Amino acid sequence: MKNFITILFLTIGFASNAQYFSVTYINVSQEDVAEVARLETQYWSKVAKANIDAGNQLGWGLFAKVGGSSDTWTHAFINVFETIDQMMDQSIWNPEELIGVSSEDIGTAKFYNSSAIHHYKIQGQVPGSDGTGAIWNFGRPENLQGFVQDNVKLWGPFFEKNDTGRTNWGIATKITGVNQNNATVMTWDGYDSVADAVKVLAGEGDNSGPSNSKAGDYMPSGFLARAVVQQVIWIQ
Repeated sequence: MKNFITILFLTIGFASNAQYFSVTYINVSQEDVAEVARLETQYWSKVAKANIDAGNQLGWGLFAKVGGSSDTWTHAFINVFETIDQMMDQSIWNPEELIGVSSEDIGTAKFYNSSAIHHYKIQGQVPGSDGTGAIWNFGRPENLQGFVQDNVKLWGPFFEKNDTGRTNWGIATKITGVNQNNATVMTWDGYDSVADAVKVLAGEGDNSGPSNSKAGDYMPSGFLARAVVQQVIWIQ
């Protein structure tokens, strides 16, 4: 997936300077999906591209969740930024100024049954190639710092050195939208296709990892949720 974050994640290695992204989860009824996709790909992708070219953000994408209940999120927008200041600046979303079209004419919010936005800080990532499928993993470790360091120091290098079928991988900690019960960390595993991602969840893929990892100790109950997503469009 053009890596949800594999733009440098964008050079991508997040190794030196931190980067940030927001995820806007939306629920769209099946009859409105095509229109939302049309407006986003035809217009809002151009707004995002203008912002990227102007240095206001690093990447933008729309992803569709595969399977799951119709009363939860069905799609998600990803916006990647170099700084928190950029991430929180809503003034950059001005289609009339950037592409000459009124936001009222191309707005998609009227098609949302519900929506929520969460902000994340990228802690580590292994860049890779393009793909169309990914698994997003949401967890709440008992020891968040230990879990993050275990992933950055052990899992990332393991995936970088070994061919596990992944096209990219990363981990980020949640900044906003945290309560006493939901996830505080997100990891992602990119694959060439949605089918490859589903095979992994079905136990038919490579689920190997570093033998000295203590991730299970830091998060003994495992992930709270795992979602397969398909890339609809990615701009960088």
